[in-house]
Amino acid sequence: MLFEINSLSVDFFLHKEHFPILQDISLSIDAGEFVALVGESGSGKTMTSLAVMHLLPENIRVTGGEILLGGKNISSMREKEFRAISGKEISMIFQEPMTSLNPLIRVGKQIEESGLIHGMNKDEAAKKAAELARLSGLSDTERILRSFPHELSGGMKQRIMIASSLMNSPRLLIADEPTTALDVSTQEEIIHILQNLRKERNTAMLLISHDLSVVKKLCTRVYIMYKGRIVESGSTEEIFKNPRHEYTMALVQAVSK
Repeated sequence: MLFEINSLSVDFFLHKEHFPILQDISLSIDAGEFVALVGESGSGKTMTSLAVMHLLPENIRVTGGEILLGGKNISSMREKEFRAISGKEISMIFQEPMTSLNPLIRVGKQIEESGLIHGMNKDEAAKKAAELARLSGLSDTERILRSFPHELSGGMKQRIMIASSLMNSPRLLIADEPTTALDVSTQEEIIHILQNLRKERNTAMLLISHDLSVVKKLCTRVYIMYKGRIVESGSTEEIFKNPRHEYTMALVQAVSK
């Protein structure tokens, strides 16, 4: 198994007290597999991804369990050790490209940055950035890569985020609501790009979403999260045809309306 979360618990600490946010979370993803973590806002989906990526706020900490990538426990790594694999073996498309991109730096340089950090020279990084921009569905790449984020549409910025996350050909990609706030036609284009990644690069993906219609198009397995717990899991077909938990039933009914 490429990636596993085993009995992960995360707590919020306030003075001498602490309160559970995630409780006993377990999931797995194999190479080339697209798996969804689904739930409403506040259910703990994004907090799970932040725990994986060592991006939890100071007062929120992992209190139990382990996170394995290729058999290595990445949750116990020190920050310097984790930075050596972040953006290289595991990468993330963040939810809000407007806030994730630096407004003062041209987007091409922002794509190149991860490659430079992990050993590419400037020419290699620039060439790879242009290649990934095209792979991510951008045309007129020379002009776009010279642009600042505010000069691009929401769909273009999302494609820049995808290109940046792929700079070092990670084995696992975490995509946090990659189609949120995009119009329907742009959503379909982003879905097509992600599907091509699986076919061409055997990239594994954890899709974090509240949108089951997107999940149905992209993923083979689904984990349903509710109030910081996994309440149901199964193949996408099983979840849609025979949901067992009442919360899953409500989600499926909402999509079918």
